[in-house]
Amino acid sequence: MRLLFFSFVLLCSKFSLASDLMLAEEIKLQSNSLGEERNLLIKLPKKYHNEEKSYPVLYVLHGQWDMLSTLSTLDLLEDQIPNFIVVGIESRGKELSPENGKTTPFANFLAKEVVSYVNENYRVAAYNILSGHSNSGRFVLDYWLSDNPAFAKYFAFSPSLDDGYIVDKVSKLNSEELKRKAPLIITIANEGEHMQNPFTELTKKLSNLSKGSFEFQKFPEQSHRTTKHPSMQYALQSTFAGWEPTYEVKISGLDGLKEHYTDLSKKYGFKVLVPTETLQKLTAHYAISKNATEELNKHIAFTINQSSGGIDSLFEISDYLSSNGYKEAGEIILNEICNQSKNNQRCSG
Repeated sequence: MRLLFFSFVLLCSKFSLASDLMLAEEIKLQSNSLGEERNLLIKLPKKYHNEEKSYPVLYVLHGQWDMLSTLSTLDLLEDQIPNFIVVGIESRGKELSPENGKTTPFANFLAKEVVSYVNENYRVAAYNILSGHSNSGRFVLDYWLSDNPAFAKYFAFSPSLDDGYIVDKVSKLNSEELKRKAPLIITIANEGEHMQNPFTELTKKLSNLSKGSFEFQKFPEQSHRTTKHPSMQYALQSTFAGWEPTYEVKISGLDGLKEHYTDLSKKYGFKVLVPTETLQKLTAHYAISKNATEELNKHIAFTINQSSGGIDSLFEISDYLSSNGYKEAGEIILNEICNQSKNNQRCSG
């Protein structure tokens, strides 16, 4: 049974490939806080316009440089993490530097203009992450320590700590104040004592926080520049550990599969649907195996009811099987679709 399922997954990988060569949509946002127009790069999930669900948002500082590496990492982890709306924010230089505890114009731009624009124009879930590398990583830490509107989680990759500002600011807060902050992940590469010493000092000061609240990771084989990929991969995999159900859960039946995604919804605070691709593959798995009619019918009914595009995804997998050496399995799926949706145009034709 395991061999059958994985053989079909390999076959189906060709079916599910869909490439979108556009890196992201460029939006020009007029900023009152900065007194100028600023570029945003916005990448929507592949099926954003075909589904009605909301998505978490990943905000990436230094968007003009770090958007590509972020998107490539998300692509590699596609089955292990949620689909994100990704927002790359053009940012650079002194505008990311702290101003003696004051809220900077760029912090206002981020909180009051960028996030507001995204919330008003896209279907966003109640979960967002702020990510930055180098001096934008320091901005992430400064924002994390401030009283500005909070993100659900913060990623600071190889943050610029050598001026002592962040370490000093953390030193002024007690453990209870730090425990009230949102979860944080910090990484560092092989960058010399000027970065390693303050990083070590900072991690010691944050060491009383639980692992779920604060994590740090060293990448001694990476340079300051090359740490972007492994840092983002580590941060996302750590944040969403256990996102993809195990093989055992997938084939345990629909009830176990639904429970897995219900638990994810409770854990992260936004509704997580069973992925259409997973339902397609499991429907095909049960149709090919020929000995799990009840589960096949339950999966088809659930897929039809979960989203408006569910029935089309089932017709799609039925047609694909019929055209690729699994004609009988394709017909089994088609017949059950029409049994449950007799008024569908394709069934009545």
